[in-house]
Amino acid sequence: MLKRGEFAYNKSYSKEAPYGSIKRLEKYNEGALSTLYIAFTPENINSDFLKAFFDTTKWYSHIVQVSTEGARNHGLLNISPQDFFEMSITIPKSDEQNNISRIYNLMNSLLSLQQRKLELENKLKKQIAFYLYSFTLTPNFKHIEVKNKKLGDIVNISNGIMGDSQKKSGNFKLTRIETISNGKIDLSRTGYIDQVSDEKKFLEVGDILYSNINSLTHIGKNAIVKEKHLPLVHGINLFRLHITNNQITPNYLHGLLNLPKYKWWVKSHANPAVNQASINKTELSSLVIKYPDLDIQNQINNINYSFAQYWDIQYSKKESLCQLKQFLLQNLFI
Repeated sequence: MLKRGEFAYNKSYSKEAPYGSIKRLEKYNEGALSTLYIAFTPENINSDFLKAFFDTTKWYSHIVQVSTEGARNHGLLNISPQDFFEMSITIPKSDEQNNISRIYNLMNSLLSLQQRKLELENKLKKQIAFYLYSFTLTPNFKHIEVKNKKLGDIVNISNGIMGDSQKKSGNFKLTRIETISNGKIDLSRTGYIDQVSDEKKFLEVGDILYSNINSLTHIGKNAIVKEKHLPLVHGINLFRLHITNNQITPNYLHGLLNLPKYKWWVKSHANPAVNQASINKTELSSLVIKYPDLDIQNQINNINYSFAQYWDIQYSKKESLCQLKQFLLQNLFI
């Protein structure tokens, strides 16, 4: 049983925590832990100072010396409590401990406030987008002319490339998009493609990638190609929506497809498999899209762009604070 203010060492390692992690119980008065954890109570030391120390990588060297991975413990370091508590820590005087603790707590407070600000602004961004796209489609704005078109009449829907593209003579390397995360395309995978036979598969700026095979919760996720970083293709779990109608802009269609009403339409028309739902091109083509004239579309696009730019600035501030915190932590301890 762990009490508030006590520490626990989790020996499970990952990419983010290559030698496990050491955390202090703060949110609750007590909590139960597996016996695989090593728990301890700080004595004769500033608890915040100790917490800050374990937020650095300074203690990794000791774990490297005394730990191994057991044959049965894949993902779990084999280290005994006795070996763990042999760790040596350089402890400064109380005044310096307190100063380091204040700096550490200040950085954590700034990060928490910035994270909270991002969360609230993200909610606000979604609410504004919902209002901007919805108000033109409601009966209350009869003075706004709204067009009704099937999605198949305004875009060309095409499949992605099946399997891995193999390198052949004369082929060149490219990035293949397989997934969409948080409204952005994943550019992490690379492969090779034939320049002649597959050239028509290259994505263009303004194309929308649409998740056609996914869980029922996430089917219909989409992202827009914003920059020209060709050659770029996509996998079979995504449809490519290439606009063929000059009466709708890519950015407006991208935002429109994220409205709850269109998301629910896709879910209700998808084929619910055991592990993954799917929707075919014919079904998706029948989705009726409502949109105003280009002038109103561009006004909405400009508002969304300005808000997105502001949000990116706030996100960059958070990243800068994280980097500053890591720099301070690595230089505040011997």
